[in-house]
Amino acid sequence: NKLGGREPLISEQRKPQVRKLVYKLIEKLESNEAQNFYLFKILRAHILPLTNCAFNKSGDRFITGSYDRTCKVWNTMTGEELLTLEGHKNVVYAIAFNNPFGDKIVTGSFDKTAKIWNAETGELYHTLRGHATEIVCLSFDPHGAVVATGSMDSTAKLWDVERGVELCTLLGHTAEIVSLNFNSSGDKIITGSFDHTTKGWDVHSG
Repeated sequence: NKLGGREPLISEQRKPQVRKLVYKLIEKLESNEAQNFYLFKILRAHILPLTNCAFNKSGDRFITGSYDRTCKVWNTMTGEELLTLEGHKNVVYAIAFNNPFGDKIVTGSFDKTAKIWNAETGELYHTLRGHATEIVCLSFDPHGAVVATGSMDSTAKLWDVERGVELCTLLGHTAEIVSLNFNSSGDKIITGSFDHTTKGWDVHSG
């Protein structure tokens, strides 16, 4: 009641719902239940060190990238190796599913290329060439139509997933791009760089 009285944004209609949530939070904080976490599985996934791992949206499959130049697809519950994606000529460093769909995988490598794969069969759809040095970060947009790659060459590139062609190059950073992310609607992207800056870009115009 005190909270409701002090907070003008909580309407009379919302107060019962807020009160219920507050009581649940208090109950949770006061309960001394110990959460039991346990080791589920250990997978001897690759012969060389891993670089990255990622779940699909439902969590029933995950992927691993490695210095052994491959990406592997795994069944989460059984630990069974489902696919090995082979074709890169150097370390597979950045990997991602096209969540929420989960039917494509993109891999980025120190061989300066990214590859788009069928997540069910392992078929290679496209090899994306254009960066001058290692690809160290990448992402699908939320619609699965565009892939962004960031590189040690200080550029990011946007690619058409269906056609496997470059849409534009994002120029402006003065050092390596090590992180990037789309917004929830897919029309903006941010990039983070070793030049101490982050930049926001319009996906359609670059």
